[in-house]
Amino acid sequence: MTDSDRPVLLLTCSGISHTGKLTTLAGHSLHCRYPLLVARHLKLAALRRPLEEELGEDECLIAVDGCEECCVKKRIDLIGRVPDMHLIATHEGITKRGLEEPRHVEIEGLSQVIMRSIRNERRMNKERDI
Repeated sequence: MTDSDRPVLLLTCSGISHTGKLTTLAGHSLHCRYPLLVARHLKLAALRRPLEEELGEDECLIAVDGCEECCVKKRIDLIGRVPDMHLIATHEGITKRGLEEPRHVEIEGLSQVIMRSIRNERRMNKERDI
């Protein structure tokens, strides 16, 4: 299995804030729409087992944080893993709005950013594998 073939695991912060809810909804949407590509979506705030047991070695780990607090990235760092990709919603034009519900346009926008990043990463991996 090459890097470009590895199944994607989205790990989202999934907090109670606007951006936490947004990462959850975007991750769920992508997992439902592209199950062969986004094989799993885990919500950091709702793990059933310790993170180190949840992460597979053969998966492309994409950490999606809602804001600059980077809860997902910090948690991954604690167990000594490095995500294949790290995205922060507020760096992608999303404004954190307290406990408001995410808007559909924001869910779609973040989903598109994530998919574009996955596709770019896969394209670069394929070129490297050649």
